[in-house]
Amino acid sequence: MQLNISTPIPVIDGSSITREFFETNYLKPQKPVVLRGLWKQYPAYTKWTADYFAQVMGDIEVGLYSTKQSDPSKTLTIPTVKMKFSEYMDLIRHSDTDLRLFLFPVFKHRPELLKDFGYPDISGKYIKLPFMFFGPKNSITRMHQDIDMSNVFLTQFEGKKRVVLFPPDQSRLLYKLPFNVHSTVDIDNPDFEKYPALRYAEGMTTVLEYGDTLFMPSGYWHHIEYLEGGYGLSVRTMAPTIALRLQAVYHLTLERWMDTALNKLLGKNWFEYKKKLAYRRAEQAMENNHYDNDMNHTPTPAFH
Repeated sequence: MQLNISTPIPVIDGSSITREFFETNYLKPQKPVVLRGLWKQYPAYTKWTADYFAQVMGDIEVGLYSTKQSDPSKTLTIPTVKMKFSEYMDLIRHSDTDLRLFLFPVFKHRPELLKDFGYPDISGKYIKLPFMFFGPKNSITRMHQDIDMSNVFLTQFEGKKRVVLFPPDQSRLLYKLPFNVHSTVDIDNPDFEKYPALRYAEGMTTVLEYGDTLFMPSGYWHHIEYLEGGYGLSVRTMAPTIALRLQAVYHLTLERWMDTALNKLLGKNWFEYKKKLAYRRAEQAMENNHYDNDMNHTPTPAFH
């Protein structure tokens, strides 16, 4: 049995889309969409090649993180290794590696690149702190929600990446760990005996290529796999409701503090407690929505 992620994320022409159309059909209803060519109006669309980045940022030392050492019980905070940016660009283009560079503040290091860049007029309330993400072929970003609950516009500048999304109302079916924004499930190799509620999760999939921008609404779960070595840029807008903004503040302050403190105090016992609570909540979700553990049973989904 495979995870239900076959529904494609819609793709539309983003080069001539109006703000009214985008807000009415995607932003306000919080529906994912791929906007093809949204960035065509900006120099970055053609200028930000791998060779160009290696030239203008090659001497910057960057901290890299290993996918293999990604521990679901911990948040990645300490780099696995450091190297010059130009060396890393060569590595992901021509070598076999699992090292990723994420949340890279490109304009902090090279503010002159701002002249290549702009914020598309299809939305407002941008959080003007863009980040770039780099990864080699076959590297994976484990499934999570963004802690600040923002809307995200993820634009691919080189390579291809596969993105799987789940709406936030399926958090319990995905065994969301309490007190953080991660799940321990492996959606590429789902274990339905260990995680029976996964059988009722319904996701969407797309493959981002050069020039594609994925609009990812607030709170959406996302799993990313690099099909080719490459990179993209993430631009965010504020969470669309007061409730979600308050939730983001809670995530970033009290919840994070509690999780860090209890993890230091209790170690693996704290992580095991969170897993048990995630299982209990998944079972409750199945009971409340008339799901059972019969593999041949067809439920009536309530997560749309």
